[in-house]
Amino acid sequence: MALELLPARNEDSPAVIRVIRTVYDEYGFTWESGGYHADLEHIEEHYPAMGGAFWVLRQDGQVVATCGVHAHTESDCELARLYLLARLRGQGIGSKLFLHTLDWSRAQGFRRMFIWSDVKLTLAHSLYFRHGAKWIGQRRCNDPDNSLEHGFLYML
Repeated sequence: MALELLPARNEDSPAVIRVIRTVYDEYGFTWESGGYHADLEHIEEHYPAMGGAFWVLRQDGQVVATCGVHAHTESDCELARLYLLARLRGQGIGSKLFLHTLDWSRAQGFRRMFIWSDVKLTLAHSLYFRHGAKWIGQRRCNDPDNSLEHGFLYML
């Protein structure tokens, strides 16, 4: 199982969408092309061009996981689109991806990372707590399901 983490490019969009949509289907979330998911159709314009970053994890050449960081201010960023196919969970891969986003964010000079995650994604919440994130509350997301999300803060 050869795993390789690489910066995502616009050409990766179909594979990125396939991974995230698979997770959405697994949890019963509504998929909305364009709109809420427009960032995935134009990765380079929504992440690196805006001061953030986005990566794909490839297993034997196939995209199997994603993660990104949105820049908000000089000191604040937000974790974005950390998704793994179900067969990869429980192997420490999610932790490695999360730690990669933290390392990258620190290197960019960010001091705080905000994390918003649907209440159904309890495995992800455990991962964030395990690495030192603190719960900061809940909000309604502007996604097609008007989902309830847990908020976390990680001090970089």
